[in-house]
Amino acid sequence: MHDGRRNPITGYSVIIAEHRGDRPQEWAIQQASRADFECPFCEGREGCTPNESLARRPRGSKPNGPGWRVRVVPNKYPVLCPRRGIISPPTGLHEIIIESPRHLASITQLNEVDFAEVVGVYHERLATLRGSFKSAILFKNSGLLGGATLSHLHSQLITNAAMGPQAKNFENYPKMHGTCPLCEMIGVQVVEENLIVLQSERFLVFCPFASRFAYEMWIAPREHLPSFELILPENLAELAALFRAALVKLEATVKSSAYNYIIHTAPFDTSGTNHYHWHIEILPRLSNLAGFELGTGCFINTISPEHAAAALRVE
Repeated sequence: MHDGRRNPITGYSVIIAEHRGDRPQEWAIQQASRADFECPFCEGREGCTPNESLARRPRGSKPNGPGWRVRVVPNKYPVLCPRRGIISPPTGLHEIIIESPRHLASITQLNEVDFAEVVGVYHERLATLRGSFKSAILFKNSGLLGGATLSHLHSQLITNAAMGPQAKNFENYPKMHGTCPLCEMIGVQVVEENLIVLQSERFLVFCPFASRFAYEMWIAPREHLPSFELILPENLAELAALFRAALVKLEATVKSSAYNYIIHTAPFDTSGTNHYHWHIEILPRLSNLAGFELGTGCFINTISPEHAAAALRVE
């Protein structure tokens, strides 16, 4: 049985086709690291990266040397880069957030305190860049299927990147329906369809009704808040605890650490961004996108979000 759905925020259509999960699978994904590889993100190899833009380290510890806990550096191979002359690539910053001095492959290996510090760095970096750029996107690629080229814990932040359809959809939806689409999801679909995975006083984790990927989860504030960097500092620990718990549940349920997560925050350069509602998308990558998705822009999901939410709640 097929079930067609559409997400008003992403703009993507989804076909829920759970029976396709029973198809025979011939191929096995091979994932092995090179034995001779020397990781440039490990503590003691700071000279392998550009000088740090920000670091959480003990007072008195020297910049660009050992002793750090979280470190932000420019990407040596940026998608966008600062303007260097009349003829140059598109301008912006592309930074790496190295989330641990230890060579860890999953961010769930960080304890709650260390994970909260990473979320605090996300918050600080976005707040710092707000006055200088048009927009920013912060994301993690985890695992081979998630697009990671290095296993060492890190996320990426790119400014002035194209915002995609979400910003425009957030702007247009209230004009037609009189409400924020994410507020509507939280207030109607999530509760009625029993899609909630985790919740706290201020934040909610749920599987969206039109999930593109099996076990997809979104994290959003209950309050309509346009920008991630506007979270009050005293509320970051609550968000971090829920965020980490969601990732722990995901890895326990699917037995895989291949996923992407993306922090969507309001554009920096628009004065009327109150229509936006910041959120984090957690997108498991249990299989590759195929010809149908690439050719039509419509996703096929073999696990309904209702069944996914129920399974995630159990873990």
